[in-house]
Amino acid sequence: MRLWQLSRWVILAASAIGPTLCVRPATASPVDGSWAVRDLVLDIFNCEGSVCGKVAWTKDPHRRRNECGRTIVWGLSPDGPQAWSGGSIFDPTDGNTYQLSATLETDGTLHARIYRGIPLFGKTEILRRVSSRSLDGWCA
Repeated sequence: MRLWQLSRWVILAASAIGPTLCVRPATASPVDGSWAVRDLVLDIFNCEGSVCGKVAWTKDPHRRRNECGRTIVWGLSPDGPQAWSGGSIFDPTDGNTYQLSATLETDGTLHARIYRGIPLFGKTEILRRVSSRSLDGWCA
């Protein structure tokens, strides 16, 4: 077999086998589900191995049209069994994007640390789990 034929077979074999080696089954995170924070509910889900969140409900019906279904949390990577870091959050009220880390506490709440630059100077929001579609005006 000539070198170019061998190379072609190696490329074909790698292209056939490679994708199966890279595919990981999606595993649920312990924070997957619906979480309420202030006047907003986020649906937290696995997105390509990290944790993301999209708006599932907002108290203000005028904001629903623009915010429903919008992904505002992305890139949270596991930092232990109950902790995530390296994420971002978009605040639709001020139009800014902030850095984000989160910890699932033993009482079942999710503590989200929102900051710019240094976590020490940020703020912590406490999210509580809620039943999906439990509020009037839930996003479609």
